[in-house]
Amino acid sequence: MKNQYFGDKNDFLKYDLVLTLIEKIDNLKCFTFIPMLTEHDPSGHGSRTDYDGSRRRELDNFLKGCIKESNRNIKNLRSFMSSKNIEYHPYKEDEYFSNAGREQYFDSIDSSILNRSVVVIDPDNGFEVKSMRSGNGHKYLKYSELSALYTRMDSNSLILGYQYIPRVKRESYFAQIGQKVRRGMNTRGPICLSDNIVAFFIMAKTGELINKTWKVINDYAKENRYKPYKCDDHFDCT
Repeated sequence: MKNQYFGDKNDFLKYDLVLTLIEKIDNLKCFTFIPMLTEHDPSGHGSRTDYDGSRRRELDNFLKGCIKESNRNIKNLRSFMSSKNIEYHPYKEDEYFSNAGREQYFDSIDSSILNRSVVVIDPDNGFEVKSMRSGNGHKYLKYSELSALYTRMDSNSLILGYQYIPRVKRESYFAQIGQKVRRGMNTRGPICLSDNIVAFFIMAKTGELINKTWKVINDYAKENRYKPYKCDDHFDCT
């Protein structure tokens, strides 16, 4: 992710979703944010600020206030999460992620912040692709990195992977990612939530937590006109 886009429509969805999961699912007490922060992009592409945030007005006011004050920085999340009494664990919020340093970046994540948490991993683009190289690797999350964090988190936590959606058929694309996630982690799911621009892939360790999460995501999608998907062996597009 990039600070220059902090507070846009994608961020509103991201943080609204996190807060909803913590509010609706027992034993989820914390928000752990792994931003994979990257440097400013002079192109200016990618920020969507013309959105309706009325469903969670406090979050909307906070994010749009950051934009208005030209203070677009993920460090500002500390004060907002504190105001909501959310136990918040930001990881390397002021350090740029690099492809060369990625092993140390992920290995240094303390296991204590992977307990009873909604863990959000936020790369620039999403999961690794065939065209991933040293020059663009910092924009992608490797499945092996996701799998390592999944193994270390406790059974009361969720991991959310952020993904921009390419111009392909949505259902087959989500099914392909779901298959790669299942193979890498030997788990059910994941669940996917999409607004047709970005998607979140949501993973848990137990069937009970997956089922609870699916109910919350399905209700959330209906309320906000998003699309939920179950990326199981028999792909289900609701």
